[in-house]
Amino acid sequence: MKLRLMFRGILTLTFMWGLVFALVLAVEAIVFLATDGSVTAAAIFTYLPVVITLGILFLQFLLSPFFMDLNLRWLYKMTWIHPEQLPPHLAKFIAEQEAKHGISIKKVGMIHDQNPQAFTYGHFKKNARVVLSDGILNLLTPEEQVAVVGHELGHIAHMDFLFMTIAAAVPVILYTFFAFSRGVLRTMRYTSKSGGKDSGKAAVAIGLTAFVFMVISYLFYIISQFLVLFLSRVREYYADSFSAENTGNPKGLSTALVKIAYGMVQSQAAYATQMHDKSASTKGRVKASQRYGFTNAIRSMNIFDVKAAQGLVMSAYAQSTTAEIEPEMVVRAAAWDLESPWATYLELQSTHPLAAKRLLALDDIAEEMGLKRAYPTLGTDKIHETLWDEFLVDVFVYYAVPSLLFILPALGYLVIIAEINPLIGVGGGLALAALLWLWRIKIRYPRISPDLLPINIMDAVTDVSDNGYAEASPVRGKPIKLEGLIIGRGQAGYYFSEDMVLQDSTGIITLDYNPVFNFMRWITALFRVEKLIGTRVVVLGWYRRSPKPYVMIKKMIKPDGRSIGSNWDIANWMLVFALLIGAVIFAVFGFGMPVLGL
Repeated sequence: MKLRLMFRGILTLTFMWGLVFALVLAVEAIVFLATDGSVTAAAIFTYLPVVITLGILFLQFLLSPFFMDLNLRWLYKMTWIHPEQLPPHLAKFIAEQEAKHGISIKKVGMIHDQNPQAFTYGHFKKNARVVLSDGILNLLTPEEQVAVVGHELGHIAHMDFLFMTIAAAVPVILYTFFAFSRGVLRTMRYTSKSGGKDSGKAAVAIGLTAFVFMVISYLFYIISQFLVLFLSRVREYYADSFSAENTGNPKGLSTALVKIAYGMVQSQAAYATQMHDKSASTKGRVKASQRYGFTNAIRSMNIFDVKAAQGLVMSAYAQSTTAEIEPEMVVRAAAWDLESPWATYLELQSTHPLAAKRLLALDDIAEEMGLKRAYPTLGTDKIHETLWDEFLVDVFVYYAVPSLLFILPALGYLVIIAEINPLIGVGGGLALAALLWLWRIKIRYPRISPDLLPINIMDAVTDVSDNGYAEASPVRGKPIKLEGLIIGRGQAGYYFSEDMVLQDSTGIITLDYNPVFNFMRWITALFRVEKLIGTRVVVLGWYRRSPKPYVMIKKMIKPDGRSIGSNWDIANWMLVFALLIGAVIFAVFGFGMPVLGL
């Protein structure tokens, strides 16, 4: 497994730079022709943009960790501690790996937030930083904590900072070639208009060549973007392999991934209430933190895609952090990852593999080590109905229907056949667009019944029944009612995170606050979220599923009866109303105009 992952990464990186080399030769040929055979000019115009691009990326590589330090301290409530201040089992493990792999961890960042997170950044092995949120030290067992830290140390030992910087340089260089070819094309177009007959012909030839390479370089740029994401996913598997090998316990990382991807946080409620009791003294809150061992609820660590993890659900069977996870519950929770077309589509755009695929890979490593698979039935068919029909409908209503709002009225105007008035055609197009948008509302924001009963988070996440919550997607919402405690921000420690995390007796889930007016995000993040933490609420909304499930808030009701919410469904109904009004107006004016016959 380890050698296969290493070879896959090197082969991908080599192929990406092969694309760059091919375009360097092509661009040099264009410049050579455009400058009447000047080798010097060809070299300057070809390699100067590459050198400048690499210089900027190198400067970014050098400075970005220091900017990251400032960002985390100012915006994420982070403080630095020495590795020796971590729990003994972690301090010992880090010291052993430092000696074994020639790495050096001089400081560990602690983000004091209700959502656990773990990631690493830096330059090389000797100056890397590891960042943990408080929740990592309470949510996971000691073995799982070691496995998670082992994953982060794997990134350091494999020098992924440098490796991924080299990979990320390829799309930038390819885009530079695209811009260069486009510039040559514009220059040749001007030359062909202003120059003589011969110069015009030469300009056309060179311009045609530049156009071809402009298209090729842009195509290579798009391909390289996906290759960088693929390479990042390969490095995540590689870091998983490092953790499994150096802890000798691949199941430790598997169960940690399960707890973080599908959650087990029943023990967090008492801490969340006490730590955010506004009447409690600062000293009391500190004691609560110490008593619960940096207790926190959970979110994604950077063994997941941090950006994608804003929609992460961390839900699972309600057990203590030391209890054995029920394999069948894990298999059902992970079924969407393996069976939904949406999961495959979204993974292609993610820096991290789907959690279920990582669990399968870790089980393969366990077998290679002569150990039992943690989840032997993972990968069996659990969602018995196909999700392809829902996927195709989702893609149509999400991507095609908005375009049809403009296309259908335009087509209606062009329908001047027999005795059909063009204005009536526009009205008909608007009416049809309104009907399609009604369909879109039904898919995205289905009606939430006043009689809807509350459901446990785990019941939704593990539902694989026909027409159940397994049908949810980033587009398709399922009405849901939840009751629980707000325990933290959607993005751990980030002052400008307007999303929140809800906990009930079975797990936790991210609440997506998505107001119609964007300025409300800032107001909520800065002035509302902190006050809501530690408050019990009732949430009405739409359950959705990306690689990590979440709930889009329709209304969040506090104990005093006050509520906050978003009205995207109402805004969509207003659009339908406007389309219908437009349809009526065009129809009225159309019937009042002379009929256009052919």
